[in-house]
Amino acid sequence: MVTNDPTTGSRGSGLRGSGLRGSGLRGAGSVPAGSSTRGPRPERSLEFGILGTVELRANRRPLNLSSPKQRALLGACLLNANALVSSDRLVDAIWGEQPPPSAAALVQTYVSRLRGLMSPSGPGPIVTRPPGYIIVVAPDDLDLHRFERLVAEAGEAGRRSDHRLAAGLLRTAAAQWRGPALDGLDTPPLRAAAARLEEMRLAAVENRIEAEIQIGVLGDLVAELTELVAAHPLRERLHGQLMRTLYRLGRKAEAVQVYQRTQAGLREALGVDPSPNLQKLHLAMLTENPGLV
Repeated sequence: MVTNDPTTGSRGSGLRGSGLRGSGLRGAGSVPAGSSTRGPRPERSLEFGILGTVELRANRRPLNLSSPKQRALLGACLLNANALVSSDRLVDAIWGEQPPPSAAALVQTYVSRLRGLMSPSGPGPIVTRPPGYIIVVAPDDLDLHRFERLVAEAGEAGRRSDHRLAAGLLRTAAAQWRGPALDGLDTPPLRAAAARLEEMRLAAVENRIEAEIQIGVLGDLVAELTELVAAHPLRERLHGQLMRTLYRLGRKAEAVQVYQRTQAGLREALGVDPSPNLQKLHLAMLTENPGLV
């Protein structure tokens, strides 16, 4: 049910210019949810997910996205929800550097199938606008949007020193994730987008741990932080959080050992010493600075 054949724009090298809000992949022609360009509302409630495998639900029931290419197209559109994504950028997201000669026509076919899946008896959320398409998504119908909203609300709570509320909001934000973002999709533009999303997830985890340290919820943090520093040995903030947690639990010797291992790992991997902040934390522990408790 493609209502207009999209005109082709100039090819890009990925999803540049269209994607994550505030982090690189943004499209031209943004359309706020609820604006006048929205088509008639579909007859059933749709929900979308990209924080895991790309997922489409109608009335809370999963719909079958039949192929990785269909998931790649939907994922690329959802990364740019409410913004124009050109057909050429969709080609890049679906096939990467080696699209078939019929790629432009295949994009139209995949869009038509998605429309049929989303709204079998009438217009759905995908709007044709040359040189591509806009998928219109309400704020809470996409897991990424919910995650971003919760992280922003947690940031506001933290600035008010309401660390308990911030921790709760960030735990709810983490629950939006079902697995690695865009799981199973492997073209360069989608891999790059997934890496940016993973960085956002890790930053939110660090912020939640910081809030829990502030309110003294330390019991489970040592085990969690030990796993995190093993998985992400170059993220110094995690090492510092593990040191502070151990110190506050009265385990000063272990906290100092964490610093020594971090220092050795950074020197081996990058040929550098820990950051000045981590060095200051280490010195404060050695001198038993009362501000650490």
